[in-house]
Amino acid sequence: MQDTFNIYGLVAPVFTPLDEEGEIKFDIIPKYAKYLAKENITAVLVGGTTGEFASFNTQERKSLVDAWLKVAGPLNLKVMVQVGGASLPDVIKMAQHAEKRKVDAIMTLPELYFRPKTAEHLVSYLEIVNKAAPSLPLLYYHFPMMTGVNLNVSEFFKLACMRIPNFMGLKADLHVAAELSDQLKCGKLTYIANHMLGPSALMGHDSSIATVNNIFPSLVKDIVRLTKCGEVVKAKKLQDKLNSMVNGISCYGDFVPCMKAAMELVTGIEVGPPRMPQKPLNEPLKKRVEDVLKMYKY
Repeated sequence: MQDTFNIYGLVAPVFTPLDEEGEIKFDIIPKYAKYLAKENITAVLVGGTTGEFASFNTQERKSLVDAWLKVAGPLNLKVMVQVGGASLPDVIKMAQHAEKRKVDAIMTLPELYFRPKTAEHLVSYLEIVNKAAPSLPLLYYHFPMMTGVNLNVSEFFKLACMRIPNFMGLKADLHVAAELSDQLKCGKLTYIANHMLGPSALMGHDSSIATVNNIFPSLVKDIVRLTKCGEVVKAKKLQDKLNSMVNGISCYGDFVPCMKAAMELVTGIEVGPPRMPQKPLNEPLKKRVEDVLKMYKY
């Protein structure tokens, strides 16, 4: 495995740019990467929920990894790859591809149909993924709302640390990070998965893989910075603003289509509509998202 694991701070779970027919617009990725690098984003996560991994076949997912690797290196952006969410043979292929391409880390979901019911079963699954990419740090993507896997995370974490040398932590919400606080040793960490970044930083969890890191990176950085330096009142004011924007944007449809619309409006980067089965926002709903952003001067 790599000697050190040093992906800290803000990681952007990148959107997949698409055209109106749902085809990947690879030509948008260089501009997207430059924008993230300019905003001092630490790394990108390719193939997460924000990236609509479940709507792409394995070859498309590999091509997205290659496209991001091509532009990330010169910009000092690290590349993490979410390899899970498919049949185990395809998960293994994704992990092997990541190993071959020497990405900075991989992350995996659990098996999504024959779901693990115990920590032992989940760790066994991660061991298989780890064997397909033996030199890469491995992270677990804990998202029970979508996966239905909600076992004892503390027990899982202890077992994973014992049995998988490459295991470096997980992506999860704040309550899970708090539960694991006393176990986060030897460089292992929990990446916060949602926009509650002020409370997370207050509890010592200042690394995140959150959709808002794409759209509002300066605001997110200010929230984390102010919290860490003790300016809690100022941080809370900004956190309240972020909460209101996320709630206002996401109330008009499914999360990813709403956030893709906001991404285009705020940054000008044409990430396009989602791919089916998700549906894009219609023009009246896009206007409502735009009105929310204007209300908060974005």
